[in-house]
Amino acid sequence: MSVRARARRALVALVSGVLLGTAGCQGGAGTTGPAPTPDVEQESSTMGFTNPVFDQNFPDPMIITAEDGSYLAIATNGNGSNAQTLTSDDLVTWRQGPDALPDLPSWSSPGKVWAPEAIQHSEGRYLLYYTTRAPDPEIQCVGVAVAERAGGPYVDERPGPLVCEEDQGGSIDAHPFTTADGTRYLYWKNDGNAVGVDTWISVQQLDESGTELVGEPRRLFKQDLPWEGTLVEGPFLWEHEGRFHMFYSANSYASPDYAVGHAVADDPLGPFTKTPEPIMVGNDVAAGPGHCALFEKDGRVWMVYHAWYPGEVGPDYPGRTMWLSEVTFDGDTVSVVPPTVDYPERP
Repeated sequence: MSVRARARRALVALVSGVLLGTAGCQGGAGTTGPAPTPDVEQESSTMGFTNPVFDQNFPDPMIITAEDGSYLAIATNGNGSNAQTLTSDDLVTWRQGPDALPDLPSWSSPGKVWAPEAIQHSEGRYLLYYTTRAPDPEIQCVGVAVAERAGGPYVDERPGPLVCEEDQGGSIDAHPFTTADGTRYLYWKNDGNAVGVDTWISVQQLDESGTELVGEPRRLFKQDLPWEGTLVEGPFLWEHEGRFHMFYSANSYASPDYAVGHAVADDPLGPFTKTPEPIMVGNDVAAGPGHCALFEKDGRVWMVYHAWYPGEVGPDYPGRTMWLSEVTFDGDTVSVVPPTVDYPERP
């Protein structure tokens, strides 16, 4: 039986078990009596789940908490949307949502809306940083759009891209980060591998609105380790105990060699020191895991990422599915649970 078939069977078994347990609590002999005790609720919250948590094409995923307390996942274009969305109440059961970016600005065109990341800027104001075709449709650049709700619809009213390194292959994979004191930064990658030049993870400060850059960009690091191949991309910054951990992906996304790397610094502007080997690689259940984002739930840190089914790397169907793994920190060292189908505990 294929990994994909085993994953589906496990998911069906899990859902069936939950439904049977729910049905047993709703009526029939032996169902009268007091409400479930806290011990029962704790047992329910720590039951396992099945990866991938979404088994259709959903590349470059990230997860934020919506204004109603539910969860929203946003990903690269697909399923008829510029920016796909999923919604969930528990982080493991996901439903298709509407297009978060239904209309592109006049300077862009559909087809290459990649790696959108949403953040809450302030009460009733959300920002979406995304990659799209530049005025020159042969390259891609970074735009920013605004909405009143986490799921959009987002609107980009700028007259042009926010970041567009035309002479460096374009700019993609934008990631916003806000420090504890409210300073805002934007990280991205120049798309150098598209034109045969180096790829750099760069950073530049954002203004208070989050929609304009200030100062000058700073290059942080490029591909220089054997496992990284010809590129680094997909930056995501996480602060833990005063240290700034950069998670990134490297090598070809359409390859089993795609993997997640890690670097650490004592300042968001670097310098960053790389971990020599990737912290997450493919295995017998998931190929080419990468383009991750982190989120926290009940004091635990989780990574959401995409991965291919082994032997099915490349096509949009079934494509890059959405997975979860827990992340732990020990000083400057980071550990990530490898891709696991039958995960023992829920977020």
